[in-house]
Amino acid sequence: MSEWGEDEPGIEAEPFDVDEEPTPAAPRERREPGRAFGIDLGELTSQLVAVAFQKAIRKEVSATASQAAEEAVVGLLDEDVLDDLRIRVETAAADAAAVQLAAIDDEPEEDEPEPGLYYGSVDEFVREYLIGAYRRRIDGQNRVWAAKWWEYDEAVIRLDALWRAWEKLRQDPSTGMSVWWRDHADHHMGVLFSPDGPFAGVKEADENRNKKGEPLPYSAPPPELFPDERVPVDVHSRRRTFKGSFNRSSLRRVRSHGRRCAAYGDRDEFSHY
Repeated sequence: MSEWGEDEPGIEAEPFDVDEEPTPAAPRERREPGRAFGIDLGELTSQLVAVAFQKAIRKEVSATASQAAEEAVVGLLDEDVLDDLRIRVETAAADAAAVQLAAIDDEPEEDEPEPGLYYGSVDEFVREYLIGAYRRRIDGQNRVWAAKWWEYDEAVIRLDALWRAWEKLRQDPSTGMSVWWRDHADHHMGVLFSPDGPFAGVKEADENRNKKGEPLPYSAPPPELFPDERVPVDVHSRRRTFKGSFNRSSLRRVRSHGRRCAAYGDRDEFSHY
């Protein structure tokens, strides 16, 4: 009977497992590292452990050294030292500002003049350089060329472009000539040599052919056709008198060449034609 005077059924507790201490794992078996897949496992492990050990030591030493260095510096930098440093920095800043202000009143430096032309005209360039540099066999079939190249508008434009590109790129002593040959000369000369190019209608005459290893065929143009651009022209006497075989057809070519040269910015040179 309970304290309340009645019999009550008791509460049964559910059974539970008593925590037991885990059984310690058995020590792993020792095995000699040996080699695997051609690698010395013992040597490799020793190296990795050594690296990790040194890394941990460096970390601890660096932290201790940094703290010690900071405490030492703070102890040395008293107020007098810091004040001296401030004065020096302020003086340097004032001097630098004075230099910058003085530079405002200085006259600008004169640009160095660009090198002048090496060849005075496209004709001189073709005559003195190009026909000797390009020694190609001209048979009139597989490869064509015109001794009187100056009678063909497209040829004059392309050769004039080659000349001016050469004058510019020759000033680059490192890769200038390589760029000229690759991007300019071989491209334009390939078009000029083509049987379908500007010289497609050239006469199959001996003057337009050469032998293997000889310079390209060349015939001099009228001297007034390509004036030397290195010679300054008197603006009061710009009109030139054409003599000899320089006929009306040649004059038309000069005017046409003048319009082409205007595309290069040399409008004034041919304004008198």
